[in-house]
This record gives sequence, C-alpha cells and structure tokens, in this order.
Amino acid sequence: MKWLFAGLLVINLALLGWNWMRPDSSAELAMFPAPPPRSGPGLVLLQELDKPLPLRGKAADAPPASPPIAEPVETVEPEAAAVAVDVTPEPASENPPSSLFTCLRLVGLDSKNEATRAGQALAQGGAMVKRQGEETGETKRYWVMLPPVASPTAAAPILQRLERAGVKDFYLIRTGENANAVSLGVYSAKDSAQRRVQQIRAVKLKPRIEEIALPVKRWWLEFDWPADGSAEVWRGMLPKDLRMVAAENCR
Repeated sequence: MKWLFAGLLVINLALLGWNWMRPDSSAELAMFPAPPPRSGPGLVLLQELDKPLPLRGKAADAPPASPPIAEPVETVEPEAAAVAVDVTPEPASENPPSSLFTCLRLVGLDSKNEATRAGQALAQGGAMVKRQGEETGETKRYWVMLPPVASPTAAAPILQRLERAGVKDFYLIRTGENANAVSLGVYSAKDSAQRRVQQIRAVKLKPRIEEIALPVKRWWLEFDWPADGSAEVWRGMLPKDLRMVAAENCR
C-alpha cells in the first residue's frame, strides 16, 4: 500500500515540475493570429438541438415562402341578396282538362265489325276513341205473324195465298204455344214491322205484331267529344248505316 502511495506522489511531483518549466501559454498564442470569425453558426450543443437552425447558402438569402393563397369566395352583401323566382311558364299539358269533354257511349251495335267501323270513323273525324267491348243482354223485337189455326191442314190455304201474292220470308210454326201460326218475320224496329203488316193486309189477311225479348250479344263503343260540340257533327262522321245508333253518357 505504501508503494502505491509513493508512486502517486512521484507522478504528481513530475507533473508539477513539467508545468513549471512550460513556457507562457499567452505568449505562444500571440505567435499565431486567431482565424477570422465564421459567418455561420458554430458548434451546436446537444441541449440546443430543439432550437431551429439557421439556413446556409442561397436558401438562407431567399425570402420566406408566402403562405398559400386561398380561392376567392363570392360573398353577397345582405342588401344585395335577392331570392330567385322561376318565371318560366309551364308547358301546356298534352291532355286537355277532362271537364271540356263528355264521354259518350254508343250502344246497340250488332257486331264487332260495326263497333270497329264506328271507332275508325270517329277517330278520323277527331274524336278520342277510348275503348269498345261486348255485353250480353236482352233486346226487344217485333214479331209479325198470322194467328194460329186448328191444324197444319187448316194453315195450308193461307200459305198458298201468300205464295200467289208473291210474299216471301214466311214459314209455318210447328211447335210451342204459337203452333200452326204463320211467321212473317221478326223486326228490330217497330216501323219496319208495321210496314210488313200493311203488305200482308193487302192479301186480305189479318197479321198481328207481338213484342218479344230475345237474348243478344251487343257491342258498345266509348269516345270523348267536346262538351259544347253538337251530336249532329259526330253522327255525321259515322257510316250511313250506323248514324241512328243509340248513344248515352258513359257509365
């Protein structure tokens, strides 16, 4: 232990002597001029790293970048603001108001062909044809006949008289409550039945008219016509044989 202490003492004495014999440091520094000061910053200590470092070179001389310019936003002064109003007129409706038209229904058409012909004629004349169809029901007919007699033998002279007078379209009824009567035709119009009666009376016979109801299938047709329009106009559009067909308001 003493030897370690003696060694340290010798070392300290040697360092003291060396410092005593060393020339003055200030005179030595005077022989070497200090370098010119640097324009840039010197060393940066670790505790100064959180501070922003100055830029070097051209980047340091450039002006700071301008902040981005925002897009201009239009502003409207309160007194200059106005509410836009659409004054464009609405286009006229393709379909005129239904109140300007009346729906009419042709009834009593005897076939689909008659309904089709009537619809085509009305459409060509400017009417708005809507639809057509069929229905089953009863219709009144006018049956012209000679009253029944006792037997077919008793009816034979009557048939001969009609043949000699040139009367056509008749036959002897064989069964039913009108057995042994002579049928002279069934007519849809009473006027036609009455003309037939006049023809048979000229032969000195006494026919009669009997109203009957027969099951029939009838066709109908509906169309729109101006409310202030005349019925004579649309009837004039129909084929001549259909101009007297019955009409009513649509159901």
